[in-house]
Amino acid sequence: MPSPEFIVDHAKPQAKVSVILLDWSVRESFHSLHYLNEQTVDRSRYELIWIEFYDRQPAALLQALEAAEKTGRPLVDKLVVMNYPRDVIFHKHRMYNLGIVLSEGEICVICDSDAMFTPNFIQSIITAFEQNPKSAVHLDEVRSVSRKFYPFNFPSFEEFLASPCPNWTGRTTKGLDHSSDMLHEANYGACLAARREDLIRIGGSDEHLDYLGYICGPYDLTFRLVNAGCRERWLTDEYLYHSWHPGESGINIDYHGPSDGRGMSSRSLAARKSGVLQPGLENGAIRALRRAVETHSPQDRRAALLELESPHDEQWREAVRSASDNDTPQLVKKAFHGAFDVYSYRGCWYGIPTCDETFDPVKAKSGYYDPCLRTQTLPELQRWLLRVAWRKRASRLVKSSIRWSKELAKAALQAIGIAANRPERVDRCK
Repeated sequence: MPSPEFIVDHAKPQAKVSVILLDWSVRESFHSLHYLNEQTVDRSRYELIWIEFYDRQPAALLQALEAAEKTGRPLVDKLVVMNYPRDVIFHKHRMYNLGIVLSEGEICVICDSDAMFTPNFIQSIITAFEQNPKSAVHLDEVRSVSRKFYPFNFPSFEEFLASPCPNWTGRTTKGLDHSSDMLHEANYGACLAARREDLIRIGGSDEHLDYLGYICGPYDLTFRLVNAGCRERWLTDEYLYHSWHPGESGINIDYHGPSDGRGMSSRSLAARKSGVLQPGLENGAIRALRRAVETHSPQDRRAALLELESPHDEQWREAVRSASDNDTPQLVKKAFHGAFDVYSYRGCWYGIPTCDETFDPVKAKSGYYDPCLRTQTLPELQRWLLRVAWRKRASRLVKSSIRWSKELAKAALQAIGIAANRPERVDRCK
C-alpha cells in the first residue's frame, strides 16, 4: 500500500480546533474552504486538514492553494494525498484516523467537505466545549434540493433557505424538531466535534471491514464516546448547509457494509446498544498514540504515521470485495401494491414507483426516482413500501373527504337559500 504524500504541511501549534475534510475523488467544488477561511475566529486558532484517499490532485484545488500561499494566508494547513489505487474501496474511517493523528488542535471536527459554513461555525464549536468539555458535539445539515445552485455559485444563506429545503422547518431541522426518529432524521454524518484526547482514548475510528465503502460515519465515534462517559449534544443555533449536486440523493450503488437499511451502520448501532468502548479494529497509528497517553510518554505524530497502514488493507480491493455482487438489476416484483417495482441489485433491494423502464442504478444515485427506497432484505423493503403505499392512500382519502365535505356544505347552504359561491367580480366601466 502507498504512503501518504504531503502537498501542504504547515505547523499550527496555536490551533484550538482541527477541521478534518475528506475527499475520495468525488468533489467537484471546493467551496467549503472559502467559508472555513472566513470565520470570526482568528485563523491561527484553527487548522484545516484536507485528505484525499486516492491519487487525485485536482487542478482547481492546486491553483487555489498556490494563489493563497502567495498571499501568506494558506487555504489549508495540511493537504494529504493518500495515493490508494483505484481498485481499492475507500475507507473513510482510515481518513478520519489520519486526520486525528495529524491534528494539532485540542478539538477535532469531522465534517462534510462540500457544505456551506456560517462565519460563526468555529466559534460555536469552541463555545460548546467551553460549556461542556466532555461532549460529542453534532451539527445537523440543512439540505436544499434546488438545482439552481449547481454548479456551485455561492448563494447567500438567505437565498439558500428560500429554496426548497425538505428537512428545514423554518426554525430548525426536522431531525432536531422533537423527532420520534432522530437517529435517522438528524444527519449523524454531517459534523462531529470531539476532544482529540477522547478520540484517542477510545481507539479512534473503527477500521473494521464492515465500514468499508459508504455505510460508515463519525457516529461510530459518537456512540463509543457516549459509552465512555461523554455527552451527545446537538447545537440548535448553528447548522451546515448543503446544496444539491448529482449523486447526493442518498441512493448509493457503490460497495457498502451491513446497515439497518436506512443508512446507519449495523456495527455502530450494535456498539451503541452494547456499551463497547474500543473499536473492532484499531488503527496502528492511533494505538501508538493511545499507548503514549496511557504511559504518559511524548506523542510523536510522525512516528505514529509509520503504523497507519496494515497488511489487512489488501482486503479493501474491489475485485476481492465485490466478486459475488450482482451487477445486473433483477426485477423481483412488478407493481407491488399497485405502486412500486421491486428490484435486487448488488446485494440490496430497491423499490421505485412502477414504470415501463428498467431500474437504472445510475439514475437512482442521481435522485431520478422519487421515492427510491433501499434495504438489505426483501421483507424489510416490503414493509417500508407497504407503509408508503398506505400513506399515499390515506392522503388521497383525506383529500377526497375534504372535497366531499365542502360539496356537502355547499349543497346545505344552497338548500336554505344561502349562496355558497362568492359573486364574480365585475370591474366598473369608467
